[in-house]
Amino acid sequence: MTTIWLVLMIPLTFAGLIVFGAAAAVTRGGSFSVTGGFLELVLLILLVIGLMFAHEGIHGLAMHAYGARPTFGAGASGRFFPYLYATSDGHVFTRRQYLSVALAPAVAISTIGLALCPTPIGPWLIFPLALHLSGCIGDFAVTAVVLRRPAGTQFEDLRDSIRFHPASGSAATSGRRPEGLAL
Repeated sequence: MTTIWLVLMIPLTFAGLIVFGAAAAVTRGGSFSVTGGFLELVLLILLVIGLMFAHEGIHGLAMHAYGARPTFGAGASGRFFPYLYATSDGHVFTRRQYLSVALAPAVAISTIGLALCPTPIGPWLIFPLALHLSGCIGDFAVTAVVLRRPAGTQFEDLRDSIRFHPASGSAATSGRRPEGLAL
């Protein structure tokens, strides 16, 4: 799954560069430039890392809004790609709740980023915002999985998977334990 996500991240990155770049260019007559050296590169890296922490913090806030007690951690996908995570093992969400938890960072950070792009700091945000958008690929994939589950299914967010709880009274609940999906 990591390889598929990496391939899908490429067009998301380009889409983010176009959208956030266009928003930054609006107040600059259609053009701008970002130049710099080592310190500017460090700033961009710090912005990307900051967005990673903000992303998981927003997941945690959304989980908390639905009564969950989020926990946070870090890991590496395929030993090469570091990631942070927020999870709420033991808390079960409705479909609507889980979708809002999954999509909250993409919506919040992209919306705030679009609002900031026309400001003087806008050109510095384009690349970090585009990388953030592409990094939301896991949340978009989770959204697709959640939308394909039967009505009434509930969802438990685990560190590296989702546990599905079929609607009570459905044929799927007779004598079966909840099924899951590893991410």
